[in-house]
Order: sequence, then structure tokens, then C-alpha cells
Amino acid sequence: MLNFTMLAQQFYNTLTAEVIGNVLGLRDTQCQELRRYYHALANNPRRRPFYRYSWVRRTAPMVRLLMLLPKRNVPWRVLDAGCGVGTESIFWSTLRDDIEVTGVDINVERLNTAKARQTGYENRLRKPLNMRFLEQDVFSVLSVEHFDLVWVMEAISHIDPAESFLTSVSENLGSAGYLVISDSHVLNPTMAWRTYKLRQRGIATYTYKPTSTGETISYARERLFTVGRLSKMLKWAGFQSVQTQLSIFFPPALAYSSLLFRLCIKCDYVLNRIPLLRHLGGIYTAVASK
Repeated sequence: MLNFTMLAQQFYNTLTAEVIGNVLGLRDTQCQELRRYYHALANNPRRRPFYRYSWVRRTAPMVRLLMLLPKRNVPWRVLDAGCGVGTESIFWSTLRDDIEVTGVDINVERLNTAKARQTGYENRLRKPLNMRFLEQDVFSVLSVEHFDLVWVMEAISHIDPAESFLTSVSENLGSAGYLVISDSHVLNPTMAWRTYKLRQRGIATYTYKPTSTGETISYARERLFTVGRLSKMLKWAGFQSVQTQLSIFFPPALAYSSLLFRLCIKCDYVLNRIPLLRHLGGIYTAVASK
């Protein structure tokens, strides 16, 4: 697992250089979109070790799955549902040559940035990446294309209806397929308070979003789940096995001290193994299989 972790850390270091130094040479509008997407990373230098740790930790189950897939002549097809500016799509495509990634989102500005970043990484690596980005409703993509793995990061809280999405993924995946979901956990006090404040400001849970293609898509706003609720939904959707990892039991400010931060990381792994306390983790990553 150490090598997998190092791969993720190295990639995140490049991401940080993109955000603060535009090392890929993006156009101003794309650079601004990337910085807007990673606002906290761009504007909180002292918290960058925390952000890197959080990203590496939450993506670790997906990295492990991808790296341990057996080699085959036909590419493993990966769907990144709600891909944003394409960070995870790009990372997955750099891990192996026999992976084909499709990133889907409904935000055209983010997708344009993702495509520009893909070109930048291809130039940097001096090889093409087997990936594409689509401005499309994820339900539409699932209805016409088959995938082996589906990744959903900070998007299950927006895809609506979530139950129908999980069922669609279950029906789409083969018997050896995986669905990996990483999102904020509503039982964590910080996450619960954030959601409460959003509702107090009048931000409704459900709304609709228009796309540049003329579609109107049902959209949820920060509809967070407990790990228990999500596990039940996955079982109802047809998944037989659900394994969950919880992390981030401490606030970002503790990363200011390197000694204290190392202690927090050790505690993070321990708390994930304690049945009741683990549910206070701020981030979960769930791996569901059939």
C-alpha cells in the first residue's frame, strides 16, 4: 500500500503546483476555474498538508482496486460520475495503460478546464491518456454504455434521485464490477453543522439545474448520508458487499503542527476501527460490489 500512497501523494503535489503556479500553462479562464474549484487549497497554504492527506486517504480504496486489477487485452472502463475539473479522472488514467476513463459532469466551464488539463498532462507525460470528458446527465451515460468501475466523489450528495442512481449503476456493472463513493459524512459534527447552516440560509435540498445542451436535471444540494443509510441503499440497489472507510476525525488547523499532525494521522487510522467512534469521521469512502 505504501507505493500506492506515494503515487497519490506525488499526483496531489502536481495538483497543488497546478493550482498555485499554473504549471500546465492553462488559459486565464481555465486557471481561474481551477483555483475556484480548489479555493481552500489555493488560499490556505498552512492547511495544504491536511488537504493532501485527506485526498490521498479517501482515494486510497479506489487506487488499490485499480492497481490490483488483472491485466487484460480489453481496457477496464471507469466512469467518474460528477468529475468536476477532472482531477480523479486524470489520476486514474495515469495509473495504468489498460484503463479507459469517462468523466461526466453538467458544468461546462469545469469540463472545459478538465479537457485543457488532460492536454497539459499528456504533454507533460509525453503520451496520450485514454480518457474523455462528457457534458451529459450521468443517468443517460449509464443507460447506453457499460462500465467496470464507477467512482463518485463529492457527487452522491448532488445526484438525484440517489436511489435510482445506485440501481442504475448496479444494473450497469457486471458481476465483477465496483462502485466507489466518497463524500462528507453527516454524523460528523462539523459536517452536520455546515448542512444545518445551509438550510438556515434558505438553501433547499432539491432543485433543478439547466445545462448548455438544453436539459433540466434534478439536482440535490448537500444531501449528506450516514454510512449506515448509504449501506442500506446500496444493498437495496443490488450490491451484496459494502465496505466502508471513515477518516478525518480532526480539524484542518491541527495540521499547522507537523508533530501533532503525525499523531492525528495515526489516530485517524485507529478511530476508523472502533465501531461507534468511527461514525464521527468527516469523510467516508464506500466500496460496493456485487
